Amino acid sequence: MVTFIADSQRVFTKGKSRLTNSVAFYDRVIALVDKGGATDVIYLDLSKTFDTVPHGSLVAKLKRHGIDGWTTLWTKIWVNGRTQRFTVNGSMSKWRPVISGSHQGSVLGRALFNFLVSDMESGIECTLSKFTNDTKLCGVVDMLEGREVIQGDLDRLER
Repeated sequence: MVTFIADSQRVFTKGKSRLTNSVAFYDRVIALVDKGGATDVIYLDLSKTFDTVPHGSLVAKLKRHGIDGWTTLWTKIWVNGRTQRFTVNGSMSKWRPVISGSHQGSVLGRALFNFLVSDMESGIECTLSKFTNDTKLCGVVDMLEGREVIQGDLDRLER
């Protein structure tokens, strides 16, 4: 069985909740502060990130992680089956296919988001904590090396 929920993700796992996420992260920050170092905490909101992921990239990642062909095909059909249009000052655009993201509020959409960010802590040196789309990055920054590490982690997360 393939696992898609990393240790840093505190949702969809028995015994993990928003409260346990906050307590675990708070404990880590307090431990760093108790050592006497300047500590930075960066709060990231990834709520719109999934909306920008092209469907093809998501399907390719499913394949790379060994998801079977039927599930990958079903997911591709599910995410590709939408259109949208918009209205500006009473003028309506033509219907266009939606080429990124998933159905808002759907359970599968949340599961796919977690799958997408499941490996985001790969190569991260600082403390990373995730609860759905709310992500916190914490590191000691009292010396230049610490600031470079946390900046490097932010750059990795951006990529």
